[in-house]
Amino acid sequence: MAVALFLVACNRETVVTDTTPMDTREPVSIQYVGAPELPVREKPEDAAPIIATYQNGEAVSVLADQGAWVEVRTGDRVGWARAADLTTAQGKTQEEENPTPKFRVMPMPVSAPSARGEIYLEANVNSDGEVISVRTISNTTGSLALESQNTTALKVAKFYPIIQKNQRTPFKYYHRVTY
Repeated sequence: MAVALFLVACNRETVVTDTTPMDTREPVSIQYVGAPELPVREKPEDAAPIIATYQNGEAVSVLADQGAWVEVRTGDRVGWARAADLTTAQGKTQEEENPTPKFRVMPMPVSAPSARGEIYLEANVNSDGEVISVRTISNTTGSLALESQNTTALKVAKFYPIIQKNQRTPFKYYHRVTY
């Protein structure tokens, strides 16, 4: 009998209840993520742990503005984000109408100290931000090897997806390298 009671006692789960009251302040504004991603941190410091991440174009409730940092609501919590990474509804609309590609992983630079001229490339980028093909528009360096190295460097680059009308969109990116 003692063994049975011991086993029943060991099987009980401890339930931890979060008694922190939910922040119910009204937002001072609704802003939109203007950066590729918006990390929301525990404190207004770049080294603070990230508690949530928003994607480009998502709406964010701003609770307080403290200059370079804003306090934002993340579901049932609050955190801090860089004010420079947010935009207005008008800024969001303008970016949607004329999106600017942003690198997640930049192409590695190709060094050629003695080369002179320019290589101009066009990349087809899929809706996930991956380069699926590259074609040369012009190469005034006279070096096919340099053109090939720059093409390879651009092929391994990654972009943040471009979102238009709440959907990821493929796009073309034009890459100019001057020597």
